[in-house]
Amino acid sequence: MPNYDGTGPNGEGLMTNFGRDYCVIPTTNSEQELEFLMNQARILQAQLKQIRTKIKGVKIKKEVHHARI
Repeated sequence: MPNYDGTGPNGEGLMTNFGRDYCVIPTTNSEQELEFLMNQARILQAQLKQIRTKIKGVKIKKEVHHARI
């Protein structure tokens, strides 16, 4: 895993590594664990933002389509 952050080889999420390497570095102390968890939270927030943006786009396309009918 290039960044050892659990996001897969291309930052695409879990289960995208095909078992080639470890997804994360094992943490040895609470400070490392906290840093890892905070990084995971930032990644998930970014993914959620992308999902919400896609949802808005789909809703707009649906509204435009219905307005034309």
